[in-house]
Amino acid sequence: MTDIMIKQLPSRQVHLDFHTSGYISGIASEFDPESFAKTFAEAHVNSVTLFARCHHGYIYYPSKAFPERIHPHLQRPDLLKEQVDALHAAGINAPVYITIQWDRFTAERHPEWLIRKNGGAHEGSSFLEPGFYQSLCVNTGYRDFLKTQILETIEYLDNKPDGFFFDITGIRPCLCSACRTLMKAQGLDMTDDEAVRNFAAETMIKYKTELSAIVRAVNADCTIFYNAGHIGPCTAASADTYSHFEMESLPGEEQWGYLHFPVTARYARTLKNDNLGMTGKFHTSWGDFHSLKNLASLEFECFRMLSYGVASSIGDQLEPCGKLNPATYKLIGNI
Repeated sequence: MTDIMIKQLPSRQVHLDFHTSGYISGIASEFDPESFAKTFAEAHVNSVTLFARCHHGYIYYPSKAFPERIHPHLQRPDLLKEQVDALHAAGINAPVYITIQWDRFTAERHPEWLIRKNGGAHEGSSFLEPGFYQSLCVNTGYRDFLKTQILETIEYLDNKPDGFFFDITGIRPCLCSACRTLMKAQGLDMTDDEAVRNFAAETMIKYKTELSAIVRAVNADCTIFYNAGHIGPCTAASADTYSHFEMESLPGEEQWGYLHFPVTARYARTLKNDNLGMTGKFHTSWGDFHSLKNLASLEFECFRMLSYGVASSIGDQLEPCGKLNPATYKLIGNI
């Protein structure tokens, strides 16, 4: 069983974050396709997750449907395609990342699409703070935007994307106008917290089912993963909408710790999908992208994934200039 699971997924992956603020200039100004692919190949990486749209809400390809969302300082208009083509030429897989429930650009411009808590406040941090943690509801008009942007990305990749990593797809109870209308039609008691949460869970199952059908209608071989930071019992009801599971678990971050991965891996294996473990090269957590975890620590995390019969992914953050850090890939290559 272990050997089969590792063979079906590329076993030495990198998740290459590229959440890039609109205040940063010179985006991808130092990107070189040949050097980019060579760095991954020399580090023995066989799959790299790349960005179509990030948590800031910016797009990294020449979008015709949403030109206003292209990063304002993107120096390589065709960045995503250049990255994909360079990796493919080196025999490396290139699935694509698209954010779902977090998007600062959208949250700023469409308050009617925000998830609302009891009392009317939006879920997430204040708009006066930096970051992108204001959550969006897929029962609103945001759903149509997502469908259009995802279909455009598929077309941009010649209808042959290797896969999709859809991020931030958790069960988030919502009392926005759209959700209240739907709950009222179903006769649900909106003062019952459990009923509201169950409705939110059903919302995400329906959304994942719809989105996977859209993707698979174009490319049946495309891998699909919905990330919520954990794989658990709440995932089981929608397991057939995934091609595989990626178990995000950075031990250095309090949210996970060292005990999260073994429990999650043991449970995820019961759902019969292929499995991938995901840690990070960061000393602490996501976004700490100038730090390096020590070799022994990262070896332990990756080798433990293999011992559970799952493939391995290491998270990195591409610097805004588009140039990979050689020290990071020396570390990853050693492992």
